[in-house]
Amino acid sequence: MTRRKILLSLFLLLPLLAAGYWWWRPAAVAVVTLEAQDVVRSVVTSGRVEASRQSRLGATIGGRVVATPVAKGQAVTAGTVLLQLEPEELLAQLQQTRAQLEDAGQQQADAERQLQRQLALFRQGFVSQAALDGLQRSRDQARLRVAQLQAQLAQYQARLAQAQIRAPADGVLLEREVEVGDLLTAGSAKLSFATAGPKHVLLDVDERQLAQLASGQPALIAADAFPARRVAGKVGRIAAQVDNDRGTLEVEVLLGEDGSFLLPGMTVSAEIETARLRQVLLLPAEAVKRGQVALVRDGRLQLRPVQASAVVEGKVQILQGLRAGMAVVTPFPLLAAGSRVRIVEAAP
Repeated sequence: MTRRKILLSLFLLLPLLAAGYWWWRPAAVAVVTLEAQDVVRSVVTSGRVEASRQSRLGATIGGRVVATPVAKGQAVTAGTVLLQLEPEELLAQLQQTRAQLEDAGQQQADAERQLQRQLALFRQGFVSQAALDGLQRSRDQARLRVAQLQAQLAQYQARLAQAQIRAPADGVLLEREVEVGDLLTAGSAKLSFATAGPKHVLLDVDERQLAQLASGQPALIAADAFPARRVAGKVGRIAAQVDNDRGTLEVEVLLGEDGSFLLPGMTVSAEIETARLRQVLLLPAEAVKRGQVALVRDGRLQLRPVQASAVVEGKVQILQGLRAGMAVVTPFPLLAAGSRVRIVEAAP
């Protein structure tokens, strides 16, 4: 065979040799090494801060607003005037009644003195019984007049006090729906007030996470306004009904005194610790298929049955079948057991 024919034959065999090489070359797989680690499961969501007790405040009398000395969001002590209605008419009525009461008191005193003098003369026989009875009636009428005016004065004083809306306790004025000059009708509640005390957070949690939640679980609360501060709390009430429109349920987180800087209505994020697992084996969920994982032994693929938990955040916990330090192929390969494989890189 000539040299030219030999070269031509080799040239024709090269594609076949290359195809054979790729055919018999082991498949490339990536592995992850199992390590025992502590794991904290949590639910992350958002919500809003609520005061321990909120109330709506209003006036029992109508009138024009003349003063609003407290601003929205301002903290106040019990008894602080939050809103003042125009008191001029009440003050005039109060002043008039006081003058009438003073005059009636003087008339009562005169009637008492006159009766005492006439009573002494009656005992001496100088005054008739009819005259004495008339003086007693005058004295009684004077007393009644004084009592009536005292009651009227107390009524005006009470109404004057009602012209001021005061803080029922230490707390914060959340909302005021009127301004100076507005006319306030009797019975209308235009102020929203939050009583001071431990606050709580109301969270909207996806209903699919309900099984992970329980009262007493610890939580960390953060607000965008205070990025460097975290407030510890614990799960309190879990709503018994799901919001059908949003697919969420309301979860209450109770805060301690260290959450006093959080204002009612503030939006916050929350992380609820639902479980704390010690020294567990975790695998990417894609490494487990139909209860099996793939291992590499002497360059060949080996399938091993395992017991794994449900998928949480893309990972499963290996409960049985593997131990720390073992290398598991990920993702689960589309190869038969016994296939020749080679490890090209370790999965992160």
